[in-house]
Amino acid sequence: MFISEGQQKYNLSNYLNQQTTLAVFLGVKEVEIDQIQQLTEQIYKLSFKNSKKQIRFHIKSTISAVQENQLEKDFTIAQKLSNANMPVPKALFYCRDQSVLGFPFYATEYVEGRIFNMEQLLNISQAHKRLLFQEVSKALAHLHSISFHYLGLGDVDQNTRHYETLNNKLHNLYKQHETKISTNMEDLLYWLSLNTPVKSDLDNLCLIHGDFSLSKVVFHPTQPTVLAILDWQQAQIGNAFVDLASFVLPYYIPYSNGQHQVDGWFGVEEIIGQPSIQDVLSAYFTTRSSQVIPDIRYQIIQSIVKTSIDQQIHYKQQKDEKYYENSHFLSKAGYEIILEMTEGDPFGIKMRATNDGQIWSHWPVSERCKSYYYRIKDFMRDEVFPIEKAILDKAREVPRSLPNKPITELEDLQRKAKSVGLWNLFILDPMYGKGLTNLEYVFISDLIGLSFIGHEVFNCLAPDTGNIRLLIAYGTQYQKEKYLKPLLEGQCKSFFAITEKDVSSADQENNKFTITPKDGGFILNGGKWFVQNAADERAIFGIVVGKSSQHTNNPKETQSMILVDMNNPKIQITRQFSSQNFYDLPHSYSEIQFNNAFVPNENLLGPLGGAIKMIEDRLLEERLNLCARLNGLTRRSLDLTLSRSEKRVIFKEKLKDNAAFQEKLGDLEIAFQSCRLLCLNAGLLLDSVGNKHLNAFLAVSECKAHIPKASQYILDSCMQIFGAEGVTEEQPLSLILRLAKALRFVDGPCEFHLRQVSKFVYGNHIFNDLNNAQGYGLAKL
Repeated sequence: MFISEGQQKYNLSNYLNQQTTLAVFLGVKEVEIDQIQQLTEQIYKLSFKNSKKQIRFHIKSTISAVQENQLEKDFTIAQKLSNANMPVPKALFYCRDQSVLGFPFYATEYVEGRIFNMEQLLNISQAHKRLLFQEVSKALAHLHSISFHYLGLGDVDQNTRHYETLNNKLHNLYKQHETKISTNMEDLLYWLSLNTPVKSDLDNLCLIHGDFSLSKVVFHPTQPTVLAILDWQQAQIGNAFVDLASFVLPYYIPYSNGQHQVDGWFGVEEIIGQPSIQDVLSAYFTTRSSQVIPDIRYQIIQSIVKTSIDQQIHYKQQKDEKYYENSHFLSKAGYEIILEMTEGDPFGIKMRATNDGQIWSHWPVSERCKSYYYRIKDFMRDEVFPIEKAILDKAREVPRSLPNKPITELEDLQRKAKSVGLWNLFILDPMYGKGLTNLEYVFISDLIGLSFIGHEVFNCLAPDTGNIRLLIAYGTQYQKEKYLKPLLEGQCKSFFAITEKDVSSADQENNKFTITPKDGGFILNGGKWFVQNAADERAIFGIVVGKSSQHTNNPKETQSMILVDMNNPKIQITRQFSSQNFYDLPHSYSEIQFNNAFVPNENLLGPLGGAIKMIEDRLLEERLNLCARLNGLTRRSLDLTLSRSEKRVIFKEKLKDNAAFQEKLGDLEIAFQSCRLLCLNAGLLLDSVGNKHLNAFLAVSECKAHIPKASQYILDSCMQIFGAEGVTEEQPLSLILRLAKALRFVDGPCEFHLRQVSKFVYGNHIFNDLNNAQGYGLAKL
């Protein structure tokens, strides 16, 4: 937008000469433009040859903001405030005719005066600075005391639930411009939603500036007098304390993040001579006839979140790391305020965690993990369990056609979970997930696993989880944008096709499926089966493993992975089938045929021949998560059995008081705790030594070999205790037993892992230096 270009300047001159309001303001008969200067993206300054006065042109912003810029509303507000004796630039005219400049605009007077930035404030005496701040506080108090009905703005953005509305806007804006996951920001947004303040008389609904700061104020050239408050683009009906918080925000932000200066004063306000925050707040509330200074830290946190998001937007647009660092620095400052307000317990979990000491023990688990744990627990209690059966009833249905439609109730739960930040918890990389450790996610997965649908609700269900891990680790930028991004957002589903019929999948060298290099891509031929998710209409792509080379000295380099789009006409789902008479809609299990399906080069995932290594990298965490999920369902079975024992009476004795039952229950509880501790140990080892270490392989193999069989034993016993009801659909036990049975061969049969454990045990035995110690073997008499 270049107003000064020839034709536009000519059109503008003609238009301005038709505005009598402007001519009167300038004191001229004919308007003669001298210079046009662009001040910001939205504002131009015009000077004139025959008048000393200047004006400002305001145009619509192209940059997204928390409040959409509405040009005509801005002009109306400027007019109304001027009539109410607020210090604002005089509104002159509004131009709807886009033939003048190519876009609408409005004009106000240009107010000459002082606008202070940080460096300029340093050069002012402390006494004068104090007067400046007092005057701004009074002007702001005056604005908030004006009834928006008096201003005639009763129909402009009036919303009595402004805090909730603002929080929703902040959350949506954050997700829209998210480039790296900010755990502080997610915690801040969640805390704000839980702690909406009770409305007070002083925190009244009024016209607010919406982006207020000292830099928006024009002062008299020599006196501490406010001449004008500028930039009303984000003005709206809202709560008064939102503006006040924006004004005093620098008092709560440290001056520097160690690398880049930020507009904060916390810790240095006395050194740089700023008036105390108490002085500033006192001037505001005294003007509003109040001797009490309320706590506005909630609104301060909202303002910090908004400022942090602004930095996030700059980072996304300019790719300059300093903006990301500033955003992170600001959100951390906000979280420190919450910790101070809540005595280090922002989500009220300390008492709960203390009472659950048997869960946490002394495992190295962060407070953030515990926070997520209890947030998930509450969400499952309030949202998931009440409708779980209705969802399962639909999942049990026999499919009528392909593809399968999603279950709307489940999708609603996913949207709710995502909106409160309970999403992608399994991803360790903080750029894509929550940055939890393997150990921490075992705790989370155990809890989520109490529900059949829990992992899907929180976008933590295989095979999507494994595919996400593969794409994060090996995907190109193109692949991440096309496939990973929608998968992370829950906008699609995916499948992982490796299993072939009549072939032992434990030995991938048996695979017959071929991926043959061809000019510009690959030709895929063969069949895959037991493919979960492929029949779901949301499954737009999948990852397929096949033989790409027969001629290599290393058998582990014969297999490759490739991304396939399901809209390829050469890829057909030939049938879908149940597992133990359970279809698990809409995911189901399918058989897929590839008939000379061409896939372009850019869809090759990782290096050619690298599939087996990539699978090994992916499988440890996936196997552990499957075991942790089964632990959750097994715990649920035990809980149901305990409830049953309290109600069931056998031979005039409650089952819970029966000695045989008590012995059995003790045996089952020990069996369960062994499963739980195996998972926790494996998670800790993965965090300590990494997924390449032999001890990590051993720990996960122990989980995979033991837990499905132990769970099956526990579940069978629970069903026996329940009696006939235990084998019906009235209780979830039979369905859990199916999953336990299936897990005995998913991701490698238990027998295979027992052999692995045996190899590791012998390996460790060889290096046991006590084997040759005197007396370690048979004692010599």
